[in-house]
Amino acid sequence: MTAFLTIFSAPKPFTNPHIATIQRNAITSWTKLADVEVILLGDEPGLADVARELGVKHIQDLPRSPSGAPLMDAMFRLAREASPSTLYCIVNADIILFPGLVETARQVLAQKPNFVLLGRRWDMEIDSPLDFKTPAGDWPARLLTRVQSEGQLHRPAGSDYFLFPSSCYTELPAFTIGRAGWDNWMIYHA
Repeated sequence: MTAFLTIFSAPKPFTNPHIATIQRNAITSWTKLADVEVILLGDEPGLADVARELGVKHIQDLPRSPSGAPLMDAMFRLAREASPSTLYCIVNADIILFPGLVETARQVLAQKPNFVLLGRRWDMEIDSPLDFKTPAGDWPARLLTRVQSEGQLHRPAGSDYFLFPSSCYTELPAFTIGRAGWDNWMIYHA
């Protein structure tokens, strides 16, 4: 069965305990979304173990620039090859996604065949694993309450995810992830 939405990302190594917690929280939130497939790209230390633990696809062989940074065009191509979906979402591996994202994407797709949804984050210190299990299914409400009291909306220049139909972004320049410019190109190209 083909997923409606494929979420893909190239996380940092899971060697720093704080980064590992942040990324594990984010990726776990993605696995809680309905009709979604998650793909993690790269061979960073700890990534294969986390992908296996969370039951998500993992593609180790990720082309890189001479400096070692993952290439964006390769990430998009590999995600498309591994998961033919109606929609795709590239997201930073430290971004927690809420269930409303999928419903919003469905509503936008019903109105426009070509679009891009992008967003910026709320900054908030989370230094321990989130409880996604108890009480049953109310983790989004609990976390949103916490964000409203502790979080700070990041400046508008931050683009932390791009969600788009399969017909969009079929060809990208060989941008490197983590370097300036690719997100501006994505916005301009849209």
